Amino acid sequence: MIYGMTNAVLFGIGIVLVLSIEALSQHAWVLIPLVVAVSLILAWPVAWWVAPRLRKPLWRRRELAVEREPVGTPEERRELAAKAAAGPSRSEHR
Repeated sequence: MIYGMTNAVLFGIGIVLVLSIEALSQHAWVLIPLVVAVSLILAWPVAWWVAPRLRKPLWRRRELAVEREPVGTPEERRELAAKAAAGPSRSEHR
């Protein structure tokens, strides 16, 4: 799934460069197929590099859940840690 999006972005960048630069647009009949081929080839390693980084936050949440740590944003975790350090509140005694 990441490959298709990466390919589209790389193709878009390449085609905009070819069509917007006058010196390149004169050779568009050669460069556009070249942009297609290069984007198809380069999309694979770029997608391979990007994909694990998209899953990293999910992996961290799973690690925290296994460790029974508060799961959430850093601010939520700080608030929960502060509440735990302060002790139980009066509403929790009832």
